[in-house]
Amino acid sequence: MAVLTSLTLKGHFNSFRGILQYVKLHGPWRLYRMEGRPGEQRLLDLKRWGCTGIIAGACDKKEAALIARAGVPVVVLESSPPMREKSHPLAKYACTRFDSYACGCLAAEYFLTRHYTQFAFAGDPYNLYWSLDRERGFRDTVEQAGGICHTYGGLTREEKSDWAIEQPRMQKWLKSLFKKTALFVAMDGRGRQVLDACMGAGITVPDDIAVLGVDNDDLICQATFPTMSSVQTTSQLTGYWVAEQLDRLMQGKSLKKKIYTSTPTRIITRGSTEATAIEDRQTARALEYIWKEAGHRAISVPDVVLQFGSSRRFAEIHFKSVMGHTILDEIQRVRLERVCSLLSDTNLPIGDITRECGFERESYLARLFRKRFGTSMSHYRKEARNRTWSGLDTSH
Repeated sequence: MAVLTSLTLKGHFNSFRGILQYVKLHGPWRLYRMEGRPGEQRLLDLKRWGCTGIIAGACDKKEAALIARAGVPVVVLESSPPMREKSHPLAKYACTRFDSYACGCLAAEYFLTRHYTQFAFAGDPYNLYWSLDRERGFRDTVEQAGGICHTYGGLTREEKSDWAIEQPRMQKWLKSLFKKTALFVAMDGRGRQVLDACMGAGITVPDDIAVLGVDNDDLICQATFPTMSSVQTTSQLTGYWVAEQLDRLMQGKSLKKKIYTSTPTRIITRGSTEATAIEDRQTARALEYIWKEAGHRAISVPDVVLQFGSSRRFAEIHFKSVMGHTILDEIQRVRLERVCSLLSDTNLPIGDITRECGFERESYLARLFRKRFGTSMSHYRKEARNRTWSGLDTSH
């Protein structure tokens, strides 16, 4: 098979990993990737090269027309609104879409559980459609909870094209936000700029402003100071699915559905959000300890009490008066959140998940899980996989 991928590197790095994963398992394919880099040699005569299939990303109408004229199977990765219009050359092909609105909702819910009351959003400099959708989901969820969301924007043409020119505006806006603000950023690359601006403006992260990005790109998130929390998406799974569907088409098979929508899965917490907006210092310290430790190892109520530096009775009464539930309830909530993530995102056996999340017995976890969610872990895993991919019924 000879396959052309017209994907730009930006925003599709993990998707390309998924494509490569499929090719390694079901190839070999001859892959030619057009990234749009300066000086890159183009591949315009697709027939002469022997192209048998195309994975198309965002592209202009001229390139789209070239792809459509190739006369080979095509699958589109993350079609933009213009690409969905009937007049667009690629509108007729099977495609994927990421639910950016749901991504914004998930980010807001994450901050709300941390008791934030001040919220802000920083989008893509060019206000691209997915950035606007993420802002809308974040804002709607915040406002439904009674909060107000401040939005960064209004950039000049020069500011949009040069971070050095834009940075003073960003710093001024960040300084204008209230202390203990939860800031959602449309993508990890933009989050890196925000954290850089915070450092330059003397703003402490996460104590003054907590920062959350999107895509969970390790190359970015681990290279910021502090490390950046991020919404994990299904981009690698998306790439695998796209390659699988193209393979079906190249074998002469048909697709049952035309549009597949992927959703965000969970939030990976790192240093940029390891804080809470709760003013009570003892309770905030206890919460941060639970959030950092409970999902990865077995901790107990006495371990949390040590964060108070008081008697167990005082700590438990005080924690419940502030939070409305017990220390043990919070430990179990965090553990079960981790269990849900592993059920959704991995193929680990339930026994391994039990140990990974600090539970001694699988039977105890099973009872606790059913009591909390009203279903078994195996059924939850099955439903989670179905929710991750929701095919819109637009059959050929």
